[in-house]
Amino acid sequence: MREKSVSKQESLKFCMDKIVVNKQACFHCGDTCSSDVIISFDDKSFCCTGCKTVYQILNKSELCDYYSFNEEAGVKVDSNRDSNKFAFLDNPAIAAQFITFANQQQTALKFFLPQIHCSSCLWLLENLHKLNPAVYFSSVNFPAKEVTIHFDQFRLSVRELAELLASVGYEPHITLDSTADAAREHSMLSRKALIKIGIAGFCFANIMMLSFPEYLGLETLARDGLDPRMFRILNLLLSLPVLFYSGTEFFVNSWYGFKQKMLNIDAPISLALVVAFLRSLYEIGTGTGAGYLDSMTGIIFFMLLGRAFQTKTFANLKFNRDYKSYFPIAVCRINENKEELYLPVTEVSVDDCIRIRNNEVIPVDGILAQGKAEIDYSFVTGENETTTVKIGDIVYAGGKQTSGIIDLLVVKPFSQSNFTRLWNNEAFKKEEKNGYTFTGIISNYFAAGVLLIAFASFIYWMNVNPANAWDAMTAVLIVACPCALLLTTTFTQGFLLNIFSRYGLYLKNGNIMQTIPFVDHIVFDKTGTLTYPNISTVKYEGKSILPEDELVFASMFAQSLHPLSKSIAQHFSVKGKLLANIKEVPGGGIEAWENDAHYKLGSAEFVGKQGVVKTGSEVWISVHDQILGKFEVANLLREHVDEMINRIPCDVSVLSGDNNRSEHYLNAQFNRKMQYHFNQSPENKLEYIAALRSKNNTVMMVGDGLNDAGALSKSNIGLAVVDNTVQFSPASDAILLAEKLPFLLQYIRAAKQSKNLITLTFIISLIYNVFGIYFSVTAQMSPLVAAILMPLSTLSIVLTTLTGSYLIEKNCFKNVNRPVAS
Repeated sequence: MREKSVSKQESLKFCMDKIVVNKQACFHCGDTCSSDVIISFDDKSFCCTGCKTVYQILNKSELCDYYSFNEEAGVKVDSNRDSNKFAFLDNPAIAAQFITFANQQQTALKFFLPQIHCSSCLWLLENLHKLNPAVYFSSVNFPAKEVTIHFDQFRLSVRELAELLASVGYEPHITLDSTADAAREHSMLSRKALIKIGIAGFCFANIMMLSFPEYLGLETLARDGLDPRMFRILNLLLSLPVLFYSGTEFFVNSWYGFKQKMLNIDAPISLALVVAFLRSLYEIGTGTGAGYLDSMTGIIFFMLLGRAFQTKTFANLKFNRDYKSYFPIAVCRINENKEELYLPVTEVSVDDCIRIRNNEVIPVDGILAQGKAEIDYSFVTGENETTTVKIGDIVYAGGKQTSGIIDLLVVKPFSQSNFTRLWNNEAFKKEEKNGYTFTGIISNYFAAGVLLIAFASFIYWMNVNPANAWDAMTAVLIVACPCALLLTTTFTQGFLLNIFSRYGLYLKNGNIMQTIPFVDHIVFDKTGTLTYPNISTVKYEGKSILPEDELVFASMFAQSLHPLSKSIAQHFSVKGKLLANIKEVPGGGIEAWENDAHYKLGSAEFVGKQGVVKTGSEVWISVHDQILGKFEVANLLREHVDEMINRIPCDVSVLSGDNNRSEHYLNAQFNRKMQYHFNQSPENKLEYIAALRSKNNTVMMVGDGLNDAGALSKSNIGLAVVDNTVQFSPASDAILLAEKLPFLLQYIRAAKQSKNLITLTFIISLIYNVFGIYFSVTAQMSPLVAAILMPLSTLSIVLTTLTGSYLIEKNCFKNVNRPVAS
């Protein structure tokens, strides 16, 4: 029998990170090189063979200026990348979806590259022709992180082009919804909005210039045959495309509001536009005046400009992602001759045999036919541990294979998989939410108030001086247009949305910001939201371990593919070795024979420990059937999240698909009363949010995976937490970078202060409206007065919102660092 060590080593500190001696930065990516894995080449140090390979490629093509533009410019490359990863692009039907132009001389395609982050990236990607002469030229859309490449399709295939990009660290991000058609549709919508603004701005500026004689009282003068009526007619012609093209969205939105039996803010604006145009048409036709075409076109121009400013920050973010953003565009099918053929995932049929490689998402439900399946369902279920699937058992769509290559026999096509049906469930679809909007509340009364004043002034002047009755009524309808109110909200929200985005929070629209101050219950998902998704704490409880035994156990954990073993292996202070006599027992653990000793690690039953009540994710160890102890693996709470949770002034709940083993750990971290709900399915989470809302709570749901999709949809505000803006996230109202989660209270405080700023700017706009209504009701309104009031009110509002936004940023985000480009 072996004696146990009684050395100074009372317990192993497995929670500590491995100390790195002689730290050196990788010349390519800037990461720290471990002292035992430094790779040297050309008198430079690299952290891995992937980084060294990229340097060699760039050096060979004389492109090392890439490193001179920015420090740590390089992107880490996976040196173990599958050589067949882009084989599906050999399928012409799939490749064609990324092609934007083609003729006999050249082909152009567009790829999404989430790695783009600095000027070095732009320089390298626009010099791809030096890496391969079959590339003619390339251009980068930096905000959209897209590259358009023109190349010779007879010398370079789409697959080879994707592999070329991947070889230098810019692997194209390709999913089921990342096709050129989707990009073109989005681009067309953006271009159309810009064209409308351009037309409105051009016509507004020219109408203002042609109206100067009217402003200066020179409309009765004629020189060199120029008749003032000609200028008025030109103004009328210039106003037509503004009203009937640029301004159509105001009329369309008003019509939708009427169909839903409600008055939105666009309704009184549309009324003002129609009245201004009809009165101008009448005055120009009868020769009695020049009308209010300058004010009308100015209203449309500034409204469109404000709305574009509010949405420009998020042109490249997706808040309404569906399952297509999660799945690969193609799948590898094995035919009767055991050959690999790639076809679109939507064309997979029942009884097809498909091959899934390591870290690939499983797109369909299938029976495991070959290979070792360790499936990570955390995105679907919220359960953090992987599932071991035996030959003949079903593997469900939405999971990710984590241990090598497997073959599946398809039992359901893509459109009928459990994952797709779950996503397409009506309860899980994103619903349009009627949040608290200041403009929505005001617009319900604004139109009625304006009509009341207009008709009152008409009746008054009909009794006093009928000649002024029509002028007074129409002037009220024109001047009392709520454009100043709309400018107040659009510019205030635009400035603040821009500030929020700079600090890692991306709101879908300004209405979400107006709802945040009313939140009285925040619900958090646990796994991946409050805790790190891939980082765990490892704690050892038991007897001391001899150094030679520690080496063997470190080797056993390192050779295992189980996620728990991987977590424990990372926390050993000794480097393992390759064991020859090792055996894995499915569902039990691993055993090895080394140094004339029999080692075991795995479940309590596997090592011979009976009657153990499992309190968490744990791995037991034994030597010669003598049990030494166990390793406990637990999720690690994100840094500073506990401080944030403890300071939240409203009710807080935690929902998790995991079991309740972590409740004790969470209670120890949070010093407040909270509600915990474990073993929650996606449907359970949705029902919990629905129950809170039925009690008139305003609920914010904070989650990260598909298992949170229903809850995010059902809540008043759905906040998706991601590690970067490219990462897949379910449909949501807002996207928050995970590193900024501890600052959630700062965002809430900023939203509350923005509500006060909107109120202030509304009061300013109301003052201008009072002045305008006074001149209108007293029949003193002229085009000159209208031309002065409109830009003056706009300028005042923009300056007020700009100053207020600066103060909010300074007050709420002084301790928040801006995130690096992702």
